[in-house]
Amino acid sequence: MISRMLPKVIVVAGTTGVGKSQLAVQLAAKFQGEIINSDSLQVYKGIPTITNKHPLAERHGIAHHLMDHVDWSEEYYLHRFEEECLKAINDLHSRGKVPIIVGGTHYYLQILFNKRIVGTEKISQPTSEQLEILDSENPQLVYDHLVKVDPEIAQRYHPNDTRRVRRMLEIYYKTGKKASAAFDAQDLKLRYDTLFYWVYSDASALNKRLDDRVDSMIKADGLNEIKQLYDYYTQNNYTKSQCENGVYQVIGFKEFLPWLENQNNVTLEDCVDQMKVRTRQYAKKQVKWIRKMLIPDIKGQIYILNATDLDKWDENVASRAFSIADHFMRGLPNLEDFVPAGLQHLIDNSTKTVEVNNYSPKKVNDWTRFNCGICLDKNNNGLILIGKESWKIHLSSRRHKANLNRGKKKKQYEEWLSRQPTQKEDSKG
Repeated sequence: MISRMLPKVIVVAGTTGVGKSQLAVQLAAKFQGEIINSDSLQVYKGIPTITNKHPLAERHGIAHHLMDHVDWSEEYYLHRFEEECLKAINDLHSRGKVPIIVGGTHYYLQILFNKRIVGTEKISQPTSEQLEILDSENPQLVYDHLVKVDPEIAQRYHPNDTRRVRRMLEIYYKTGKKASAAFDAQDLKLRYDTLFYWVYSDASALNKRLDDRVDSMIKADGLNEIKQLYDYYTQNNYTKSQCENGVYQVIGFKEFLPWLENQNNVTLEDCVDQMKVRTRQYAKKQVKWIRKMLIPDIKGQIYILNATDLDKWDENVASRAFSIADHFMRGLPNLEDFVPAGLQHLIDNSTKTVEVNNYSPKKVNDWTRFNCGICLDKNNNGLILIGKESWKIHLSSRRHKANLNRGKKKKQYEEWLSRQPTQKEDSKG
């Protein structure tokens, strides 16, 4: 158990559109807290609608930190968040306030652990040649250089995992040390006495809310904000490849880009539909991250709040969260169950199905790389998978089997075609 002498922090995790910000404001008002944003897009100035910043009128005077302070021209990396977040936490503690961290970029939460790869000191800044590589916007080039200097850490990441690959190479350039060596010495103890909430909604209910929210965004100021981004995009001669970085990662911009560029047969309705699909996919990805990464790190010590039925918010979410936080703040044993009735499957690894869905190379320390010669990734490169179980799951997937059958049929057709008489042979007959 974590010592109660550590200063306290509250974390509200969950998918986009589930009500995290609402709960965070409620907790802050009740327990003398202030909010620290941990969403990588809400740090950017402006565009409050498409980045889903909690409306000012609904913040009820609660201070929000790490929000609206980054220019569109800047990239916002994990190490900057770490520096700013820890500074904000220390400031809040010094004023007798409770830091409440809330946001959808859940991998930012790793800064709460004593598993930093780099210390506060910086041995040196990257050289101009190294910066040219880091800022090349060429994922394969960055990955290839990481393979050269630290092949052990490189095998843990997909070449398209641009942010993390770049960060690992940057660590080597700044410190002269391999990140792989630092990982081996990591300590997963929390820096603070931390209370974790997971605000959860069943996908069927959440997807309807997410679709409705996209419609509301477009009817409000969402489309104008997307056009503002597009104006900045064109003024700076950006290309589509740059949409994978910085503020342009916001869901909505890439989806509306074909319409903004007047591409043939692309309607506004098509773009809205694509934005809805991407939003639902993102929510699904967030759930997977919580289950695969966060829960193993904190050994299941997370309180799940069922936000599926919004009519029961006060009963299932707010009241339960208040009771848990009250015991936490007073240093008393908590009598609440971590998981409410009906949601045990979210953390239960007792069945085969859940084990497969909850598989993570990190949990079993298996970083074996596999290259599928049949399936392609989103960039039409050969699909790469990390971990033997991931490879096993892929081989039995419908996607792989469909591509395999398609390849066999193509080969059979080509063989049949090669046996057919040519036009010259036909004319001779």
